[in-house]
Amino acid sequence: MRSPRAILGTFVGVHVINDFYATVLPAFLPALATEWDLDYTELGLLSFAFTLFTGVLQPLIGHVADKQGKRKLILSFGFFVGGTGFLLMAVAPSFWFITVVSLLCGLGAAAYHPQATAFVVNAYPEDRGRMLGIHGWGGSVGHFLAPAIATVAIAALDWRWAMVIVAIPIIGAGIGLWVYLPESNPNPEAFLRGALGRPIIMAALAFGLLNTVLYSFVTFVVKMLVDEGWTDVRAGATLTAMLFIGVVAQPVGGRIYDRFGGRRLFVCANFGTICSVLIFSQTSGAASLIAVTAIATFGFGLFPVSLAIASKIGGDSRTGFTVGVVFGVSGLLGATARPLVGALAEALGDIRLALGWTVILAIAALPFAMQLEREET
Repeated sequence: MRSPRAILGTFVGVHVINDFYATVLPAFLPALATEWDLDYTELGLLSFAFTLFTGVLQPLIGHVADKQGKRKLILSFGFFVGGTGFLLMAVAPSFWFITVVSLLCGLGAAAYHPQATAFVVNAYPEDRGRMLGIHGWGGSVGHFLAPAIATVAIAALDWRWAMVIVAIPIIGAGIGLWVYLPESNPNPEAFLRGALGRPIIMAALAFGLLNTVLYSFVTFVVKMLVDEGWTDVRAGATLTAMLFIGVVAQPVGGRIYDRFGGRRLFVCANFGTICSVLIFSQTSGAASLIAVTAIATFGFGLFPVSLAIASKIGGDSRTGFTVGVVFGVSGLLGATARPLVGALAEALGDIRLALGWTVILAIAALPFAMQLEREET
């Protein structure tokens, strides 16, 4: 048996790698657009494929792990599959090939959050918000490292070798988890009946809609800046700086959840996101980038809160499933929105205008956020 601190430390480190590869694709989009003369619609389609299985499969994988155990096996296999996806993308002969094989990256990512949350919550059942916030710190480190490392690697080598470089730590993480983690036990009482009720649906939609706003910006901001005359490296470094805020936002969000619950934090973040998107749509230059940083602050601050809410609703027997629903709905909404935002950018002739319209999603999330406290309890 591993101690709670050892479990937490392991998942903080692994979360760095998982969220690194979950966020790295936007840094590649300018190079891929140049390679195959892609427009925003096609880049959105690629982002859709990259995240599709993350959304669709998380609840199913989470339920299988709840009932059958084998969380270590599922986690390790997910990293192997994700790393394989990047290796295949590195040798892609065409846009359609890289789009299809990118599905493997989403399949790999679908294994992580339900299982990691279950391990951390089982280790710290009475302190889940704070510990999931610390776990989230690792994810934010991965988020902000991704564009910086990828853009430097692309500039120094090329995008294909950069894909290979990304794959190596992913596969290494899979090996490390298989060797180090204890295997979880099956739970025959982990039934789906009654699991997909109103509480988890409210949480999934509240988080999913706001997270879709966040990742619409994360996906397209590097390409937007490159189109506006920035170099690839400078644009990637700018996204890195904006994502750094998550290192602070996630632990703070988890601590606030422990003290005040999820509803207040969600509602405040909801209003903050709405205001930030509106400011972005009405400004340019530094002011608009500050607004994007604020969107990242509110979005990443909700990650550990959403995990804590979902694990509390699921209880000991259904944590994997309920976390899978929350992150699955988020992934599916985000995957669907990205090609739509890209197509809107082509129709309007301006990606900034298209991103401004995501305020509708933030407004739509507000009624669900306002239901959270009573539904969670």
